[in-house]
Amino acid sequence: MAAPERTPRPKARRGRARAGEGGSDYTPSIALRSIDGHITRTNGQVMAWYRLAAQAWSFRSDNQREVLIRQIAAQLGELQGRWLHLRVTTRPYPVHMWAESFDQNAIGRMPDVPGALGWDGFLEGEQRHLMGLSMADKEVFLGVEVSGRGLIDRWVERAAPVLDRLVPSAVKAELAALETEINHLDVLVAGSGLDAVPASAEDMAWLMHRSVALGLPAPRGLSSVPRGVSTWEPEDLAAFTEGVDLHQEPYAPTVQVVGRMRSQTVTRNVAVLSVGLMEGLRIPEIDDPWMQHSDRLPFPVEWSARIYVRRPEDVTGELQRQMGKVRSQIRHYTHDHDLDPPMSLARQADRVLEVEDELTTGLTQLNTRLYGWWRIAVSGRDEAEATTRAQQVVDLYRPKVQIEHPEAQYRYAREFIPGEPLAATAYRRRGSVTWAAAAVPAATASVGDRRGIMLGETCTATRRPVAWDPWLAQEVRRASGLTAIVGGLGSGKSFLTGLVVYKTLRAGARWTVLDPSGPLAELTRLPELAPFSRHINLLRADPGILNPYRVVAEPRPDHFLDDEDPERAWKRERSLAAATRRRLVLDVLSGLLPYEIARQPHTRIVLLRAVREVGGSPDRHPGMVIDALRRHAGEGEDHAGVVADFLDERRELPQAALLFPDETRADPWQADRDYRLTVLTMQGLSLPRPGSPREEWTDNESLGVELLNLASWLTQRTIYDADRNLRKGVALDETHFLSQVPTGKVLIDRLARDSRKFNVRALFASQLAGDLLRVSGFASLVNAVFVGRTDDEEAQSEALRLLRVPTDVGYEEMLGTLSPRPRHDDRPDDAPRQFVFADGHGGVEKVRIDLEAPHLEHVREALDTNPDAARVVAPRPPGGPAITAPGHPEMSAPDEPSPLPARRAPAPVVLPDLDGDEIDLRTDTRIGPGDDDPVLAGGIRAGGVQVVSVAATDAAVGRAELYDDEQLDLLDELDDDWVVDEPAPADGTASTDGTAPANGTGPSNGTAATNGHPAAAPPDGDGR
Repeated sequence: MAAPERTPRPKARRGRARAGEGGSDYTPSIALRSIDGHITRTNGQVMAWYRLAAQAWSFRSDNQREVLIRQIAAQLGELQGRWLHLRVTTRPYPVHMWAESFDQNAIGRMPDVPGALGWDGFLEGEQRHLMGLSMADKEVFLGVEVSGRGLIDRWVERAAPVLDRLVPSAVKAELAALETEINHLDVLVAGSGLDAVPASAEDMAWLMHRSVALGLPAPRGLSSVPRGVSTWEPEDLAAFTEGVDLHQEPYAPTVQVVGRMRSQTVTRNVAVLSVGLMEGLRIPEIDDPWMQHSDRLPFPVEWSARIYVRRPEDVTGELQRQMGKVRSQIRHYTHDHDLDPPMSLARQADRVLEVEDELTTGLTQLNTRLYGWWRIAVSGRDEAEATTRAQQVVDLYRPKVQIEHPEAQYRYAREFIPGEPLAATAYRRRGSVTWAAAAVPAATASVGDRRGIMLGETCTATRRPVAWDPWLAQEVRRASGLTAIVGGLGSGKSFLTGLVVYKTLRAGARWTVLDPSGPLAELTRLPELAPFSRHINLLRADPGILNPYRVVAEPRPDHFLDDEDPERAWKRERSLAAATRRRLVLDVLSGLLPYEIARQPHTRIVLLRAVREVGGSPDRHPGMVIDALRRHAGEGEDHAGVVADFLDERRELPQAALLFPDETRADPWQADRDYRLTVLTMQGLSLPRPGSPREEWTDNESLGVELLNLASWLTQRTIYDADRNLRKGVALDETHFLSQVPTGKVLIDRLARDSRKFNVRALFASQLAGDLLRVSGFASLVNAVFVGRTDDEEAQSEALRLLRVPTDVGYEEMLGTLSPRPRHDDRPDDAPRQFVFADGHGGVEKVRIDLEAPHLEHVREALDTNPDAARVVAPRPPGGPAITAPGHPEMSAPDEPSPLPARRAPAPVVLPDLDGDEIDLRTDTRIGPGDDDPVLAGGIRAGGVQVVSVAATDAAVGRAELYDDEQLDLLDELDDDWVVDEPAPADGTASTDGTAPANGTGPSNGTAATNGHPAAAPPDGDGR
């Protein structure tokens, strides 16, 4: 078959458009001609755009701030001979992105409870509240001129439609030729200081939208750029310019911007200001970065700066000309008119010489000169609102900086668009790169993350939301989960702890909270948490719940599967747990004894023998130690019987029963449900005054500290009973007492070291930071820190050390101004509390804790610890129902056992005194006649009791199993000031480490052990 004949195509006439095409090519209404990645091109210029990283400014020392300024100045100095365009804009906080990340990060969240606040309602309420705050993030862009464009470059751009088909490489030839220079700029601005990265396609789209539609409301849901798209040709730029118009009446103080948003016409009036004369600012000694001042305003502010970095040779020539003018004027006064020249001329001459000296000596980059124009734009719904906001900007900067309001607002507004020419050369500012760098445009508040619970907002110069994921440090950054919450009375520690516990519980975490005072127990009554929560009042719980042998968890083999030798690691941890139990019971029983008895060396020794004989198995209890003491007393150790009598007397106290188990009653800790929240309270516990010495503690206060220590150990037990990968939390209040007990310090250190391995966030609340700093290694292991209002000067300095913030630079006084309250105000102090928050990753800011969302009103009421007489429940009439206040029904804590029955008063325990008198050990009183021989406050004379050596004790009861590579000896509690009156054996088994006893005291003579043989002490132990 023959091929069909083809009809010749008619030649297209030059200059005539094809059918379906317009009569002329599209030309953008702006100077920009194309965007290729982070490169923009106009007819005469190619610029590379970068996004600057946020720079922290708050809570840094002046030296750190000066280093930052010098780093920025050095980078600007390397850009000599180039034009720069600095753009500062804002982006609404991405609420939807945070909600999506938070929802995905809520792993294993609890099921919804019918009739209570569910997860969807909680998440929606968080978003609505966050959107109502209208907070935004600052975004800073820097455009750097790459090269000017020649005639050939512009011709190639016009012929691009044809050359793209004929010679495709010709269109990209310009960018290919500039590739080396662009790579050099990418590396230069990426250094410390600017910390800039090339702007992404989404960044360029946002910058263009915010610049062309200047002043219009920022779209919260700006459509993302299609994947793989990074180039906008001239026709594509219409996406930014279409639908936006700028109008200005002659001599009007604002320009009107009209645009379409979601098929609606939106109008805003924009006032553009210009930075004028500026006096010498002392940054950072006195003044803050002057571009950061506008962050304090309650409305968004846009910045645009056109800067030219001058070459040294250009500056030198200008200085010489300027100096010639000054000299001529001075000569005109002195020689022509025989008059003294004005002082202003002398100052000009000195300044010229000073600048010349800067350029010829020192670091060239830091002394590079520049000039530029800084514009500020504010918007309002009408002209009146825009001009009012403009006046607020003027008032904010005066008197040190003069802000001008020029005419020609239309041209000034177009300056904000990348590629547009300068509106006018008026209000040009000249200075060094160091002066320009001191503006620190990227300085902002940066703390927290974007996937955690919402804590509140920053309340420094920049206002932005603060989200915090307590498990980000452990799961992502491989850091500790230790958190300190420090503040005085009424600073909001309990409120903050409750907020963190509640919101993370909703997101799937499990918490065990020790709250001695009890307000956090109200969380267990919330409808959405009640089925998964329990409240246990330890002081009314079953006997033995605080048995020192059971509060230390037994290691599980599956926790050591990742070790090189799992079985050996598991056995070693079991040995450490047994040693910890022995040390814990030794400290607890010593704390139950009167101070004068506990501080005697032989008391420690007889307890040591008994504890080692009982061992460290989890099925033991302190009653076995007392029985061992009785056996030793029967073997001739008289002081063992004395100690046993005292412990038996303390055993009869109602609260002491918590240490001795009752085998006939069930253990409430072995629950048949998987509780997400367990709150342990100790309401009515007597604790000593913080900071009071041990010898001033009463018997009840000493017992209270030991019970608090045991309760803290019981709290951390849940960590090791659950899967190590589950997100777990432990919150401990009143931890300032733990730092005074040796095993309390061990607990804090253990939680700090195991928090990463077992995925735990541990919250330690204390009134004084110094109590936590006294724990060895705490400052280096702590991850996040919250510091509330602190008034004492020493406490303020210690709090700053915990925050890792420079001291003695003025931050101490700021801690005393947190959560301010008017002096003359009799209303309840319900204002949200302020804290200085260090997130553990370099961010430190002052934040305001926020729990004011409407959907969390019931949580806020539950955490309200302020007293209110309306909540008092009237006494129950005989035979009638309880009378309750309106809105406050009578409630009881779930899973709270009934009170223990009253115990019968014990019979007197009588011991003959050395002088023939009798002493009742229960009441510490002398029975019968006697003289006034001095006796100890506990009623027992120390004389006549033989002191035995540790070596003999080891030989008698044997040593618990410990591995050779284990250096932990939990029986090293012997005081280095007491003496053994028989020499140590040759095998060296005697304790020679000389560690202090748990009470931290020793004889007053201060004698120390030498060569393992302490010097002899007198029988009465008073050091004389």
